[in-house]
Amino acid sequence: MAQDRIDAQGSSTVSCSSPLVDAQFIPRQYEPNYAYPLLVLLHARGGDEDQLVKAMPALSWRNYVGLGLRGPTPVMKRERLSGYSWGADFELPDRSGFRVRPRLSEAESVRRSLFDSEADPIDRLEEGVFTGIRQTRSLLHVHSERIFLVGCGEGAAVAYRLGLSFPDKFAGVVAINGWLPGGFRPLGRLRACRDFPVLVVHGAWNSRVPLSRARRDVSTLRAGGLRVAFQSYPCNHRLSSGMLADVDTWLMNHCTNQPAV
Repeated sequence: MAQDRIDAQGSSTVSCSSPLVDAQFIPRQYEPNYAYPLLVLLHARGGDEDQLVKAMPALSWRNYVGLGLRGPTPVMKRERLSGYSWGADFELPDRSGFRVRPRLSEAESVRRSLFDSEADPIDRLEEGVFTGIRQTRSLLHVHSERIFLVGCGEGAAVAYRLGLSFPDKFAGVVAINGWLPGGFRPLGRLRACRDFPVLVVHGAWNSRVPLSRARRDVSTLRAGGLRVAFQSYPCNHRLSSGMLADVDTWLMNHCTNQPAV
């Protein structure tokens, strides 16, 4: 592990003014005249907005601004709060019993948008993510074409859904020990997603999400023409230094291949 990963110290701030509670990682020796890549950090089930922010120094203490977001659904264990999740739409199919949300007719979708007071959970999630990004960009200098979604576990399912739904808004997706969400057509915007970059890193000993599932998801995306890099590691469902080193390398390679803004 490089010395900067050992010695790195990060800083974060928390804001409750957006629809999703968030925390920011500010690089050491932050330079306001430099347009930083932004990593939108989406935690695993049972985590919170700080879970991946705390891992940022081990990724790089100087290369990125980080925006950690908290899932909207509390996770309770033995009647105590044990973290947060991203909701039933992103659960492992085995956990959710292969639940698929019923497809609404166009008329019903219009009726709900006009008369139902409670917004759709996916709409609220999208609003929260984009609001968090806008607020971060108003405070810190972020490169508009270098906004990446980085998700771990259940957060990777969120990253997949957002990235493949809005490929024009994001520079790529990093999926760590995750899965494609159920009830979602990952290639629904096939033409827009062609050449969309994705990095999948997965623990070979992951008993929660078997390596075979990750390989299947990679095959699905590659069949649609997406540029998917894939690597497995001798670890379980937790982050490893090797994973983080490869994520950093992949991100920087994509950043340096883009023109400055």
